[in-house]
Amino acid sequence: MTTYQLGETVRLTATVTDSDGAASDPTTTKISIRKPDKSMAATAQDMTKSVTGSYYYDYLIAAEDTGQEGTYNVRVTATGAASRVTIQTSTFDAEVSI
Repeated sequence: MTTYQLGETVRLTATVTDSDGAASDPTTTKISIRKPDKSMAATAQDMTKSVTGSYYYDYLIAAEDTGQEGTYNVRVTATGAASRVTIQTSTFDAEVSI
């Protein structure tokens, strides 16, 4: 798990493939981020396409005066043709800079 400092921007990425494993563009690619206190930092936000099948979202972790230390949970949902849904989950940690 990667650790970031409060106030840093995290680039969260997702890769989407078809049933053959080839890079594929879904109809929608959304990201949700849950803070350590279980509140939502982002809910179903659109991700940005960089190349076919590759998406990213830049999330600015709040600075030390308002930010939360701990583990952030990330969920990406990609919806494609014929209602196919792909879900990827990951986590990252945030801490106060020493």
